[in-house]
Amino acid sequence: MPEINFKYQAPTAGKHLVGITGDFTDWEILDLIDIGGIFILKLDVEPGLYRYKLIVDGNWLADPANLRREADPFGGENSILEVSHKAKPGLTWEQALEDLSRLAEREGRYLEINRLAENDFELRFNWHPGLDAQLSASIGGREYKLYRLGVTGSKEVYHCRFACSQAETGALIRIKAAGAILFYGAGGFSLSETQAEQRRLELSALPVFRVPKWAREAIIYQIFPDRFRNGDPGNDPDFSEDYYADCRTPPPEGELLPPHREYFHLVEDWTDIAGLKQSPWLEAGKPDWWSFYGGDLAGVRQKLPYLVDLGINVIYFNPLWQARSSHKYDAADFKKVDPHFGSAGELQTLVKEAREAGIRVILDVAFNHTGKDFWAFRDCVDKGPESEYWNWYDWRKWPLPDPLPADFKPMDYYQCWWGIKDMPDLNFDLSRVHPAENYVKDIKQAVPNQSLVDHILDCVRWWLLEIGIDGFRLDVPDEVPYWFWELFRGTVKSLKPDAWIIGEIWQSARGWVGPHYFDAVMNYAFFKDPVLEFFILGLGDRDSFRERIQEGLAQYPLQAAGAMMNLLGSHDTVRILELAEGRIERLKQALVFQMTFVGAPHIYYGDEIGMLGGRDPDNRRPFNWDWEREEQAKELRGFYRNLIRLRKSDPLFTEGEFAFCDAPEGLLAWKRYNGSGSIFAVLNLSAWEQDYTLIGTGQVLASLGEFDKLDGGWRIQPGSAVIWR
Repeated sequence: MPEINFKYQAPTAGKHLVGITGDFTDWEILDLIDIGGIFILKLDVEPGLYRYKLIVDGNWLADPANLRREADPFGGENSILEVSHKAKPGLTWEQALEDLSRLAEREGRYLEINRLAENDFELRFNWHPGLDAQLSASIGGREYKLYRLGVTGSKEVYHCRFACSQAETGALIRIKAAGAILFYGAGGFSLSETQAEQRRLELSALPVFRVPKWAREAIIYQIFPDRFRNGDPGNDPDFSEDYYADCRTPPPEGELLPPHREYFHLVEDWTDIAGLKQSPWLEAGKPDWWSFYGGDLAGVRQKLPYLVDLGINVIYFNPLWQARSSHKYDAADFKKVDPHFGSAGELQTLVKEAREAGIRVILDVAFNHTGKDFWAFRDCVDKGPESEYWNWYDWRKWPLPDPLPADFKPMDYYQCWWGIKDMPDLNFDLSRVHPAENYVKDIKQAVPNQSLVDHILDCVRWWLLEIGIDGFRLDVPDEVPYWFWELFRGTVKSLKPDAWIIGEIWQSARGWVGPHYFDAVMNYAFFKDPVLEFFILGLGDRDSFRERIQEGLAQYPLQAAGAMMNLLGSHDTVRILELAEGRIERLKQALVFQMTFVGAPHIYYGDEIGMLGGRDPDNRRPFNWDWEREEQAKELRGFYRNLIRLRKSDPLFTEGEFAFCDAPEGLLAWKRYNGSGSIFAVLNLSAWEQDYTLIGTGQVLASLGEFDKLDGGWRIQPGSAVIWR
């Protein structure tokens, strides 16, 4: 009976109850186990076709990680799970050579072309998994080696990069194995090169999917502004804004805050983190979500030398616009810097100084929703349907009760993100209610809310041109219509062609990555999740880890794979060292892989000095500026710094191919390579010393732990790693 792994990560803060139910449980609800914020359940499931749902805090929903769905009788969706009786036997070389038509039985295209620049292309050939071969392509009279990427679905993907200035060219694929040579061309598969006709490739009509080169070379440092550095106490939050009018006062001593009441306040002791685990004004288990520490732009400017010394070259800021909360996802104005961070002029200066220091700046934006203090929403609350912004939101009932009752249900009044009253969803399509509008790709099939669209795109212009940022990280973009992101991309790239657009998609994002929408995404599905589960949590085996990593390379276009934001932790997740339960060697092993893999390494502020933190808001602790007094923090930061220098030292880390290497059980080995050179890495994950042999050992570039050089290889101690050219 196959074992199926179910997994869920909540997009909202706090503790959650997560269950699963479906045909395979007879619709009995089973609990998923919380492992550091990742909810996991392994079930033995009989072969068959099943419907199922997740239940998150009492809400029934389809599995976000499974895009195969069907409508349920209640206006929602069921996820569909198909469990095979046994793995379908793969095609053998003997069968293929006996009858070449079997090679063409698989559905889907064999050849795909991706346009990287005007005269620069990627060819992908989708081969049959299990049929080992050496593949090459003849394109326009030149021969190119095809490099293996990985397996996705029923396709084993190989690729090469080629240049062509013609409107069209021809391609013939050569497949060498099993004592024979096959050819794939216009007529399909053939054993005769003379009979194989080149397949014509129409190139001129292909859209260019241009991703900025600097994104491939990025080493990202994420800053949660309120918690990084208080450089100017004069702009500390004083809660004088109107939207704090009813939430500036704590409850009487010994009492708790009533429902729907907040208490915003400044924590004057930067090192006091007690409230981030338990609020003194809420019931047991509830943290203080309403505390501020005074971090600002001045603090970041003061610490630019620290960032330069670390070696990062991109700052990713969580939202900087004006908002009530410390996280700022509840915008009060899309086009205004929060005054408690600083002024627009100060941000312009910071961006300029960062650029002079070799650091670009990208900004987190949430255009799926606003805050309840957003000026357009306030106009609706005051005027109701008479407001000119009434249709910017999906209203169901008006007016709002004042004060809000203890049993207030915001979704009874207006659509809001995950039922959170502070974040009313924006209404992009006047012909559909949320979330049906999200799946529409063709703008001709929508009725765009033009005044809303125009306002957002005007704000985009302001941030790019007036402030001078270099790109956007898009919050929950899968809850915004596709057609809007096509308009968004067109605007961004017309204003600043080398701006970087990154979506926050937690599952496979193949449908969003490309010339119409995003350059790349936060690589949760094919980097963070498998790396954390394998290196940090000890879940799964080496083979499944390798398969998931390679699947991402096989899914995404070449230029997008190189620009993926490869994160280990963020403001939405438990701190990486917290997940590792303080076992710093596990973190270091994950770092060795992160800094040598394809894509842009991401560092969440403070991870480089070993900061701890549980669920939000505990994972957003103030930065420990006393880190130099702690030996472990100094040593870990030095390890980060050295790996960053290593990554910057050779273009193979940003431009080279990637492949896992054969290795004995307990070892994980991989390489970055091209036609002129290779860099190898091997990591001993076992509890005993192991020998690893390869052709030549070359120059050691970096290491972790202890090892000895042997003739043609290494003797590696447990937990240790070697990287060599």
